[in-house]
Amino acid sequence: MSLVKRLALGCLLCLVTFCYVGPTRTLAQTRRSAELAPDHQDQILQQLLTEVRELRLAVQRATVNNTRFQMLIERVRVQQGHVEALSRQLEAIRTQLSDMRTAQPQMEQQIKDGEEFMEHATDLNRRAELESRIKVMKGGLERMARESDQLRDREAATNSEVQISQAKLNELNAQLDSLMGELKGP
Repeated sequence: MSLVKRLALGCLLCLVTFCYVGPTRTLAQTRRSAELAPDHQDQILQQLLTEVRELRLAVQRATVNNTRFQMLIERVRVQQGHVEALSRQLEAIRTQLSDMRTAQPQMEQQIKDGEEFMEHATDLNRRAELESRIKVMKGGLERMARESDQLRDREAATNSEVQISQAKLNELNAQLDSLMGELKGP
């Protein structure tokens, strides 16, 4: 055999060996990688999907809590304004009652003084004028007593409204505190 034939035969033998033996190892490694890769990829995808779902739930909870916060804060603001308005109204009624309590003894004293002057008055015109004034003052005193009774009734009703509104405000604040406690978590 000539050298060229031997060399050609050796190259052919190497080529055949390389084609059959080499790819077997490569294919075997590729098959394992191919078999492991889909399982591993499925697991990773499953973990990512789980994480996305958890994030979506967290965002939904945050959105709901934010909405609840906004609604509660607005309700607290409105209720606080209502309590303050009722408190101002109650204070105004109490001021009016106090003014009437102060004015009533003064008016009674003026009536007594007028009656004393009327007893000592000798002039008929002066006496008639004093009688007229006393009559007007007595009418004013009766009207003041009725108004005072009405104001006491309004004071009681307004005081009750203030207490009810304050209780509602306290309840809303408790709900707000509870929501904040939920957000802080364990």
